Amino acid sequence: MTNYPHHGPVTRDCPVECLLTELSRKAFNPLIRGCCYAPFDPPRTVGDVADLCTRNQLSEVDGLGPRRISEIALTLAFIGIDLTGHQQTCNTRNINN
Repeated sequence: MTNYPHHGPVTRDCPVECLLTELSRKAFNPLIRGCCYAPFDPPRTVGDVADLCTRNQLSEVDGLGPRRISEIALTLAFIGIDLTGHQQTCNTRNINN
């Protein structure tokens, strides 16, 4: 994986590596590696990550628990990625786990 230094706002079209500067490694690494065990392809763009979140599929990624899922969802919202429907689908209740 190449480390992409990002200049400017992170958008849905950015490569997923642009989240390296936004997420902790504990959230980012399972997101990339854990998808090998999930029933879907690894995310290639930030928009792919947002879609996994809004479809409540982040919980299917090996190594992502409620705390890291919450970190991903909050980071996406903070950088301005639209997570319409996020409150209903992305489980972030137990962020201490």
